[in-house]
Amino acid sequence: LLYACRGTKYDTIALLLDKFDAVSVSKRNVDEKLPIDLLWESNEVLDRESVAYTESVYRLLRAHPEMTMRIGLQMQSSSPSPMPTGKKRKFGHDHD
Repeated sequence: LLYACRGTKYDTIALLLDKFDAVSVSKRNVDEKLPIDLLWESNEVLDRESVAYTESVYRLLRAHPEMTMRIGLQMQSSSPSPMPTGKKRKFGHDHD
């Protein structure tokens, strides 16, 4: 699966996930990369909006749903959060 993702072999990715389910989806390579990481980083991807690419990403995420949690946590930690100003906000209608 690692080689199929790095080489963007969409048919092979589908076959392996259908036949062996999620067995190797969470297996990392020597660089600690998951199959989906290799697919995302691959220079072999010609069209990241193609049905084949999108379907492969979807299948990998579906087989290893913990990935969505990891991605969500990474996105949260990389986005700046608003700094509190100490001021209180008023909600509703202001009365004059």
